[in-house]
Amino acid sequence: RLLSSLREIDHVEIIRFGTRTPVTLPQRITENLINILKKYHPIYVNTHFNSPREITKESKEACERLANAGIPLGNQMVLLNGVNNDPHVVRKLNQSLLKNRVKPYYIFHPKTVKGTSHFWVRIEDGMEIMESLRGRTSGMAVPTYIVNGPGGLGKTPILPNYLMYLGAEKAVFRNWEGKTFEIDN
Repeated sequence: RLLSSLREIDHVEIIRFGTRTPVTLPQRITENLINILKKYHPIYVNTHFNSPREITKESKEACERLANAGIPLGNQMVLLNGVNNDPHVVRKLNQSLLKNRVKPYYIFHPKTVKGTSHFWVRIEDGMEIMESLRGRTSGMAVPTYIVNGPGGLGKTPILPNYLMYLGAEKAVFRNWEGKTFEIDN
């Protein structure tokens, strides 16, 4: 009923779910659920895989059922100290997700929530991971690194600066290897 009610609202153009269900309860992604969801396209599902270890036979099958139903899948990973704050781990996760038709969408910088300080990472660590992905994997495997602004200030991208100089006549850039080049402006 909820989906039907949402579809009746004129300004609701898409329905997007954010869920760890394909990770934590993949058997919930049944053919019955798929048949319900298919009635209300366009529907998008953003999963929350945080480690390549979470990609199991069952989670792959759940994602396959969703993708086969025409539901685009994205992944929103939270950067967590001791879990995935390593460039190789993130690259492996993102490449595995792509193989299973899940597009790495966001890497969230962790919120400073009481009781979670053991998971916090430095912004520099996240930037290093993002830099390590560029040029070493498909662009499809490179998500956007963001911080969620406190108090409803929204998602703000944390981007490496590839534009070194912008003048009236030329622009100077650095690539993922740190090599610089210029183009006419």
